[in-house]
Amino acid sequence: MRVMQDSELLVWDVGDKLQVKHGDVAYWQSYDASETDRIYAVPKLVENNADQLRSQYLALIYELGEAKVKGNRVVEHLELQPGFSYWWMTLLAEKCNFSKSPQIDNVIKLMAFKAWLKGKGYKHILLVSANSKLAATMHQLANDLALGFEWQESKQQRTEESLVKHIYNRLPYSLKAFVWLSKHLISRWSLRGVGVDEWKKTKAKTTFISYLFNLVPDAPKDGHYESRYWTALPQVLEEHQVNSNWLHLYVKDAFLTNSKEVAKVIKQFNKANGGNQVHVTLDSFLNSRLIFLVLWDWFQLFRLKKSLRIALQKKSGIYWPFLQEDYLNSMVGAEAMSNLLYLNLFKSAMSALPSQEKGVYLQENQGWEFGLIHSWRAAGHSNCLVGVPHTPSKFWDLRSYFDQRNYGQFDKYSLPLPNYIGVGGEAAKKMYLDSGYPESGLIEVEALRYLHLNGTAKYHTDITVSRMSEMTLLVLGDYLKENTMQQMELLRIAAQRIDKKIKYIIKPHPACPILVEDYPELDPMVTNDPIPTLLDHCSLVYTSSTTSAAIDAFCAGKPVVTSLDPKSLNLSPLKGSEGVYFVSSPGALAAILNRIGQMKEIAGQGKDYFYLDPNLSRWQRLLKLSGSS
Repeated sequence: MRVMQDSELLVWDVGDKLQVKHGDVAYWQSYDASETDRIYAVPKLVENNADQLRSQYLALIYELGEAKVKGNRVVEHLELQPGFSYWWMTLLAEKCNFSKSPQIDNVIKLMAFKAWLKGKGYKHILLVSANSKLAATMHQLANDLALGFEWQESKQQRTEESLVKHIYNRLPYSLKAFVWLSKHLISRWSLRGVGVDEWKKTKAKTTFISYLFNLVPDAPKDGHYESRYWTALPQVLEEHQVNSNWLHLYVKDAFLTNSKEVAKVIKQFNKANGGNQVHVTLDSFLNSRLIFLVLWDWFQLFRLKKSLRIALQKKSGIYWPFLQEDYLNSMVGAEAMSNLLYLNLFKSAMSALPSQEKGVYLQENQGWEFGLIHSWRAAGHSNCLVGVPHTPSKFWDLRSYFDQRNYGQFDKYSLPLPNYIGVGGEAAKKMYLDSGYPESGLIEVEALRYLHLNGTAKYHTDITVSRMSEMTLLVLGDYLKENTMQQMELLRIAAQRIDKKIKYIIKPHPACPILVEDYPELDPMVTNDPIPTLLDHCSLVYTSSTTSAAIDAFCAGKPVVTSLDPKSLNLSPLKGSEGVYFVSSPGALAAILNRIGQMKEIAGQGKDYFYLDPNLSRWQRLLKLSGSS
């Protein structure tokens, strides 16, 4: 690499840090910074200005929807059904920055970098990166600031993919849409009509919309519906003799591998419950006419693609290279076809359902949910539709937040919100209120997936207490392989700087094994014992930044140390919580581990994080079950 001049800035977007000093450096993928050495870290700039940057991104998305095209706003042009704008189903509006739209993190980093760069006096930027989108935006930023710019393209890490996936990924967006639709119809066509008759004739007045996934494996054998999403709630409904409807979105897993198995399970549920529970899948409403309507809607989006793109590109300015793929996918790609199918399926399902008094759905603010909200209201059901987040709220999970101007709009194109969001604890309530969400739209419910934190469950363990000590570190793995590898590599290097004997207990995520032989320096014990048992016998817990298992440790009063991934934003649900340490370097982690014997449990830590009444008194009030006050 050439020698940098004093007026130049090197932006280093490579996983490995620079081994040789090259003048002023801004790391794009590292938290390590030293102003005395003129080394800056963009991820640290983001964390230092998190509130302002999140608001800035939400404002950008709001303004894209309000952009004018031929005198009308984008949200108006996308009115595919009376009173509903398709805008709310697009990836741009969904803002899923950790899986569907990973370039959002780069937009926010660029916002932070742009604000920091002004007034620094640099005359030239040298970018070393494999990301062509980052190069395009950085080049445009340099032009706007009258700076010189050079891009040195680094080698891109190749990911292994099958020949079929390789070919599919290189198809035009429109072809991908039809491939997706064909595959979906072939795999789901056998669900047509399953449970629909029972659905149309139901006497129940309360409907739940959920994923047919995460079921307790043995329960369906005798027709018993038991879900890890809803835990004790179906049983409470049964005890109070409350009939219920269940609309399932089938997600393939190891238990239900195909639609024929799903059809069998749905029929068993309906037969065993004798009308007290009515079960149906969303794909049960597939038919030829509905497919025609989906294709017609897709054609309308195809016609609008070019004119809206010009307006959105102009409005988004330097950020467009990061947003373009999401736009095209949402307008004519597989995402568009999926959204349109869901929209029409929900319309069919809700119009076939007798009038309902209450509706409850798992809330993640995915695109399909806004199609559900519109369809529920268009079908004339009650004004008691409740979205219930099933995992803890996270500051940087942008799906949960919207520009505050959305909450003051009440025209037919405005953001479709449920009547209530069911918050499962004080932490979630505070996060929504701090973001400007109307307090009248929040309602308290027990956090069903965390009822085990009451401590009533008993677990078996194969680890003897005698082997534990106050020098025991419990490592909770992540469900993503790359996150787990980053977390463990940080620990492996840090362990070489620790001056005391520590026992390492590793509990991998079921989807991501961790092998003992890969970490001989740690001499770890790997276990599949339940987390509550392991928490009883450790003094410190080490997690990745995305796993919600950190909540279990926090609510048990344990000190928690979390590794930050500099390639993404801090998605920990414990961001901002006392008693939690965030580390991004082996040195910082080693410093904490060297104090492990001095750390104590914190009495009452996380006490109000969740609502955990085992009687589900809040749920009973919401559903107005007999005997509830």
